[in-house]
Amino acid sequence: MFTVLVLITLSLRAQDCTCAETFEQVVQVYENDYALFNIKVNEANRKLYAANKEVFKKKAGNVSEIKECLPVLKQWLQFFRDGHNNISFIGSSAIIENRKSIAIDKSTFLKEINRIRKKKQNKKNDLLGIWKYGAYEVGIMPKKDAPQSEFIGVILNSKNNVWKPGDVKFELRQIYGNDYEVVYYMDDNSEKKLKAKFQNPENLEFVDYNTWVKVWPSNPNTTINSQETELYSDFHVRMIDGKIPYIRFPNFYEKEPAFVDSLLRSHHQELVNADFFIVDVRDNNGGNDVVYKPLFPYILSGPIQTPNYGLWISKGNIDIFLDGRKPEELDDESKEEYDYLSSLEGSLFWPDGDEYASTSIPDTLFAPHQKVAVLMNEKTISSGETFVYRTRQSEKVILYGQNTAGIIDGFNVLTKTINCFELRYPSSVRARDVAENPIDPYGMAPDVYVDKNVDVLKFAIEHMSLLIDKK
Repeated sequence: MFTVLVLITLSLRAQDCTCAETFEQVVQVYENDYALFNIKVNEANRKLYAANKEVFKKKAGNVSEIKECLPVLKQWLQFFRDGHNNISFIGSSAIIENRKSIAIDKSTFLKEINRIRKKKQNKKNDLLGIWKYGAYEVGIMPKKDAPQSEFIGVILNSKNNVWKPGDVKFELRQIYGNDYEVVYYMDDNSEKKLKAKFQNPENLEFVDYNTWVKVWPSNPNTTINSQETELYSDFHVRMIDGKIPYIRFPNFYEKEPAFVDSLLRSHHQELVNADFFIVDVRDNNGGNDVVYKPLFPYILSGPIQTPNYGLWISKGNIDIFLDGRKPEELDDESKEEYDYLSSLEGSLFWPDGDEYASTSIPDTLFAPHQKVAVLMNEKTISSGETFVYRTRQSEKVILYGQNTAGIIDGFNVLTKTINCFELRYPSSVRARDVAENPIDPYGMAPDVYVDKNVDVLKFAIEHMSLLIDKK
C-alpha cells in the first residue's frame, strides 16, 4: 500500500466566512474530491444536478448568519443520497467551549433526583433517572427555571472523549402523554430536531434515530426486560434458553479484535456444539472491519470474495495524503509514488490491480454444517453492512430483518475544513461496477424479510429451529 496515503484532516480554516462563499467552496470540494461524484452525477441527471445547485446557491446567498448556513449545505448535499457525506458547523472557536453544560456529576445527580422525586408531582415520573445508549450514560432531570413539561439529559459518563460529565446531550419538551419534541446535540454541537416516545418505564425511543434504556432507578417488575435491552447496547455473548449462542455487535469501534477473539474463544465449545447461533448487527453503526474478523472461522463456510476498491485521485485528496508535507520534502520512493498518483488526477486508481475482486481463504473453519442467523435492519450501516456483504457469501448464513442502510458504495472518509464548516466525504469506491450494481441507497436485502414491528430474534429462532428439524 502506498506509504503516502495517510488519511487525516486538512485544515483550511478561515475566520471570516459568508454562506455564499462557503457554498461555492463546498461545492468545489464535492465536485472535485468526492469519489462517487461522477457516478452520482451522470449524463442522465446532469441537468437536474445543475438546477438543484442553482436553487441552493440562491438560498445560500440569502443567508446572513453563518450558522444558519448549515441547513442549506446539508439539504444540497442530500442530492447524492450518501450517508458517508456530512457537513457540520464548527465555528471559529472550540466546540467544547460553546457546549451547554451544568455543574453536576453522577453522585450529585443521584442526590438531586432523589430530592426531586420526593415532590408530589414527580413521584410517578418514570422519565427521571439514568439512561444509557452505546457510549453514553445520561441523567434526565427537569430543566431549571422552565415549565414542568421540559427536561434535559446531561452526560454522567461517556466513552466518547468529546463529551464530559455535565454536558447537555439533549433537551426534551413534552407535547402530550408520552410524546416529546427533542433537541439532540451532536459531537460538533449542531442540533438535531427529533421526536421521542416514552414507550415504557425502561425505553425512551428517539424516533428513527436510537433508543435509550433506563438503568436507574430500576422497576422491580420489569428488571429482566431492562437488563435485556441494556445488553442490546453492548457487545456480548450469551446463551438463549441454555442452548442457542447469541452474539451482539452494536458497533465495530468500541472493542478491539483481540477482545472479541478472547470472548469467542471462551465460548468456543458452546458455539461449535450448537445447531445454530445468532449474530445481531441491528443498529450497528460501523467502525473497523477488523473487529469482526475473529468471528470468520465460526461463520464462514469457505472462501469469500471482496471487490477491489478504487481510490479517487484529485489534487485535494493528494494534499491530504501528503500529511502536510510538500512534494519536495518527500524521499525518493515517496516522491515517485506522488508523481505517479499526480499523473492519474481526475481518475480512479485501483491499488490491487485490474481484477474485479480478491479471494480470502480462511485458515480455519469450525462446524461447517452448522447454521448462523444474522439479524440486520435499516440502521445496519457502514462496516455493519460490509459484515453482511461478506458473511452472506457463507452457505451457513441466513439473513433476517430489513434492508441495510445502503451507504457502502463510498468509503475511506476524508475530513476537510472549509471556513466555519467541516466536510466529510468518501475518497474510495467499493467496486468497479458500483454504477451498474449499486448497494446505495437501498441497502442489501435479507434472505427472510421480517417486519420491524415483529420480534425478529424470536422469529429467527423459531424459523431456524424449524429448518433444522426438517433437515
